[in-house]
Amino acid sequence: MRDRYYRILGDRCLKCGADFFPPVNICRKCGSMELEDREMPRTGTLLSFTLQKESLFGFEDQEPMIFGLVRLANGVKIVSQIVDIPYEALREGMKLHAVFRRVRSDGESGQIFYGYKFGPKRGKQVTSSDT
Repeated sequence: MRDRYYRILGDRCLKCGADFFPPVNICRKCGSMELEDREMPRTGTLLSFTLQKESLFGFEDQEPMIFGLVRLANGVKIVSQIVDIPYEALREGMKLHAVFRRVRSDGESGQIFYGYKFGPKRGKQVTSSDT
């Protein structure tokens, strides 16, 4: 189960080859139950995005948060937090890459939870003047 937090792990149908994220129990394309775990591509295209100014409990330190709909290289669409790009610099059609980041920390235990988010290619910094 931990793999699903650290990798973008979905399913592939062994009958028709369709990919799914999040994982499914039955192929939505052909109805087969013959599925295997499949790591999703780490690159995609930004289809849409929004700015969330009020966050859920425990995420206040990340306000405001940007969320986007990303079409991965295999066609699967995924909703993810967008990081390392100012909201003003975002454009539909931008190429994004999965990055491994802190998702949150538990105040009482101090445990830090990590996972994937999407942003620019590693080492590339995007500013609003780049647009």
